Amino acid sequence: MRTSPRMLLMLLAAAAWQAGPLAAQELKIATLAPEGSDWMVAMRAGAGEIEQRSEGRVSFKFYGGGVQGNDNQVRRKMRIGQVHGGTFTSGTIHHFDPSAQLYSMPMVFNNFNEVMYVRAHLDPKIRQRLEDRGFVNFGFTGAGFGYLMSQEPVRTLADMEGEKTWVQEGDTVAYAAFKSLGISPVTMPLTDVLTGLQTGLLDSASISPVGALVLQWHTKLRYISNLPLAYVYGTLLIDRRPFSRLSPADQALVREVMERIYSSLDGKSNADNESSLRALQGSGLQLIEPDREEVARWREVVFASNREQVRQGAVDSGLMREMLDLLADYRAQLGQ
Repeated sequence: MRTSPRMLLMLLAAAAWQAGPLAAQELKIATLAPEGSDWMVAMRAGAGEIEQRSEGRVSFKFYGGGVQGNDNQVRRKMRIGQVHGGTFTSGTIHHFDPSAQLYSMPMVFNNFNEVMYVRAHLDPKIRQRLEDRGFVNFGFTGAGFGYLMSQEPVRTLADMEGEKTWVQEGDTVAYAAFKSLGISPVTMPLTDVLTGLQTGLLDSASISPVGALVLQWHTKLRYISNLPLAYVYGTLLIDRRPFSRLSPADQALVREVMERIYSSLDGKSNADNESSLRALQGSGLQLIEPDREEVARWREVVFASNREQVRQGAVDSGLMREMLDLLADYRAQLGQ
């Protein structure tokens, strides 16, 4: 059948219409980060750049401050397409790939430089594991180390007797570590912790200084035990299904901009953590030095718990060995 010139024009017009408005994609992102936070400011700037450079084909809508619920609720909403992505911390990222929580194994690292040495080698592998499971990501941004913050000073395990200590819901590795020390932690979502501290359901929590300030937990805590318990970090994950609806060029654009932003945020994380620790002290929280001999015993017990968690499949045993080998190499270079 021959197509008339008029019919051909109509088909071309319809195709052009479909390639225009229907091709535009809005990516809906849920996060606990409140408006005005460094993360949200950076993300909105990046989203604006992407929308401008894509000529409106790609836009973002951010739901900040936890309005879409806790991490478990956001994961469910991602599965049904109600949101397309979200930010997740090291305490819950294992739901997407167990080994993504590798760096947060308790009491492995002593300082920021150790973390960054290991991450330089292992970040690409962990990112690829997440991609292989269908989650687009742009790198990790650190939030510093989690410290035990409490309403009463904690120097020894005896000081922890009767403590209602928070562990993030679903963080089985941290839960096992506390249990190995004879502590019965209280699990709840991150979004409920401030209420727990206000009502007496909790009286201590492990959190980074940045997190304590952003989430306002410091208003209900009085002491910081000066011992880095676990490295805290986060990432933005977007379901590959909606992301794949973008053109290859627009996918590359989103990756370029978001990876640049995540690299910038990550580069400032150590300085932000140190300044936040000073800010906490300035607001009245007191830094407490734990008993060093007891800390050595804690490490032995927690390391045994970590090994058992690896045996049970909490993280890939090969990656765990690689991390510990890298750490040993780094310390050997420093003569430690």
